[in-house]
Amino acid sequence: MNRWFWRVIIAAALVVVAVWLYSVFFPSPERAIRARLTELAKSASFGGNEPPLAAMANAQRVAGFFMEDVQIQVELPGRVGATVSGRDEVRDKTIALRSLGAGLQVEFLDINIIVASDKNSAEANLTLKGRIAGEKDLIVQELKMLLNKIDGDWKIKRVETVKTLSFRAWHEDSLSSSGGLEKRAGERRSFPHIPNARPPFNNFHARFQSIPSDWHSG
Repeated sequence: MNRWFWRVIIAAALVVVAVWLYSVFFPSPERAIRARLTELAKSASFGGNEPPLAAMANAQRVAGFFMEDVQIQVELPGRVGATVSGRDEVRDKTIALRSLGAGLQVEFLDINIIVASDKNSAEANLTLKGRIAGEKDLIVQELKMLLNKIDGDWKIKRVETVKTLSFRAWHEDSLSSSGGLEKRAGERRSFPHIPNARPPFNNFHARFQSIPSDWHSG
C-alpha cells in the first residue's frame, strides 16, 4: 500500500516538473511577449551620467527588440508628433536620449496581448510608466504595439499612441484657447492607478531640445 502511494506521489511530481520545464523552454506566445516587453523596459531604463560606450552598447540592445523596418508614431500632449523609422534610428535616438544625463526608469503596466491565429503576430496594449531622475511627476502614456515573431524572437514592428478620452479632452481644450498648451501642461490627468501622473513627457520637453530636430518632426 505504502509502495503504491509513494509511486503515485513520485509520478505526480514528475508530471508537475515536466509541465514546468515545458512552460520554461516552450512558453506560450503571451508569456514570451510579456517577458520580452519586461526586458525592453529594463534595457530602456538607465542611470544618470552613463558612460558613452555603455550608452552605445545599451542603445544597441534596445534597438534589438525592434524589427529592422519598425515604425514609431507617437503624439504627445503639449508636443508635436514624434516619428521614428527603422531600427537604426531607434538606436541613434536612444543614444541621444541617454546622453542627456538624467536617468530614466521605465515600466510597462497593464499589458494586454492579443495573438493572431497564425501565432506569429500579435498586438499588445499597455501603459508606459516612466520616472525621470530628479522629477516629481511621472511619465504616463497608453501605447499600442504590433509584434511579429522572427526566428523565434518576438520583435516590435510598430508603436503608436492610444488616444484615451482624457488625452483627447486635453488636446481639444488646448487647441480651443490661446495659450492653452501652457495652461494645461501642468495639469494632472486621469490615471487613478498611478499617483503623481501628468500628461506624458511635459517635464521632459526642455531636455528633448538637445536631441536632433528630426526626432520632433511628425
